[in-house]
Amino acid sequence: MIQKLRRQFILVAMCSTLAVLTIIIGALNIVNYHSTTSRTDAILEILSGNNGKFPAMFGQMRERGKQGEKEEAPTPPEGGFVPDWNDQNFRKAFQRDFSRETEFETRFFSVTMKDDGTVISSDLGRIASVEEDAAQTYAGTVLKKYLKNGTEKGFYDDYRYMVTKTEEGYFLLFVDCATDLQSCRKVLVASVSVSFLGLLAVFVLVLFFSKKVFRPVEKTYRKQKRFITDASHELKTPLTIISANVEVMEMEAEESQWSKSIKKQVDRMISLVEQMVTLSRLDEQQETVHEKFSLSDAVRETAELYLPVAESKGDLLEINVAENLQMQGDEKQIRQMVGLLLDNAVKYAALKEPSKETGAAGGEEKPRIKLTLTSKGKKAELRLWNTSDQEWKGDQEELFERFYRPDSARNSKKGGSGIGLSIVKSIVEAHHGKITATGKEDGSIEFKATLPLNT
Repeated sequence: MIQKLRRQFILVAMCSTLAVLTIIIGALNIVNYHSTTSRTDAILEILSGNNGKFPAMFGQMRERGKQGEKEEAPTPPEGGFVPDWNDQNFRKAFQRDFSRETEFETRFFSVTMKDDGTVISSDLGRIASVEEDAAQTYAGTVLKKYLKNGTEKGFYDDYRYMVTKTEEGYFLLFVDCATDLQSCRKVLVASVSVSFLGLLAVFVLVLFFSKKVFRPVEKTYRKQKRFITDASHELKTPLTIISANVEVMEMEAEESQWSKSIKKQVDRMISLVEQMVTLSRLDEQQETVHEKFSLSDAVRETAELYLPVAESKGDLLEINVAENLQMQGDEKQIRQMVGLLLDNAVKYAALKEPSKETGAAGGEEKPRIKLTLTSKGKKAELRLWNTSDQEWKGDQEELFERFYRPDSARNSKKGGSGIGLSIVKSIVEAHHGKITATGKEDGSIEFKATLPLNT
């Protein structure tokens, strides 16, 4: 059990670390990529507004933006476009994203085309890696995309493009982003690599320190199990003596209600001690005996033992078990699991109080219990349903908690200890199965256990 808790702790710690690193890496690379595209888009805006050229006062604009000057820039020749650097936000962005060398470092080309794709002109003076035929092919592909989807900006290979409608046709501008994109890829690879190494380092540290953290817990848990085992042996001796003494008293005198009560409570104590020892052993996560056996026979034979018990209480027990279902595991534990479920059902099966209108208990004469075993693909499904005088609604997972009793007074009369269903869950999970308890609308309750079959 301690090892299971330790594994869960390590898993939670690693998942949390992975989630944090993923968020940090994602945010870092998204910001980096967004910064690259924003800077390139600003260059495209300036170039597009100035007929594919940087404005003559580009360097002056940066210096004025740096000095915080408010005076207006002179109008560029032929009505070229100049952004308003008197805007503080623009000045800050301009100062941050551009340098004096931006104009000379930027590699770009432009193509002007008609609606039908005919090339009017092209300018490749600021780039050497692109031939005219390739530039026209790029422009033609982008123009088709623009006419189809209306996408003005985007990436084509390592080029960031912008399409502008003009009187002549379409002005397509391409800026080479290969260096910036390569830088983004390097940052991505480096951040992922460093994060992976960091995650590996965290795993080693958590693995090492978790052993030390759980060591006191493990010692306490082992002491607790040893106490339960020792206490069970110590309790059995006086209980056996009490039971023997009562029998002697009954032989010498008549059997009385007091002697019956003593024997009943002694049997209850012995059963409780045995259940606690069983639960303690199951918690040790010992290897289940993997032997192939007939699940159908184990369930049917165990269930049939409770037919006379149910009949003596006035309950109707229905058994419906599918034939030839085989599984691997501990047959003794499976029989114990079925027995505990049936014992719980027989003990608590009841009808609701008779209604005032009809005087009948919901139209039923006796409390009912129904056990079915069916196959669902590669799994066996064991269902146990019984009527109840309580209101059960939805999931009842708390019933499998140790010593949980929804009605203490009612369980004391019935002799319940609150351990049986905990043992049932431990046995099912030890066989890699799952068990649930669900309340029905009519107040009845159903337990469903799923177990792997040996196919």
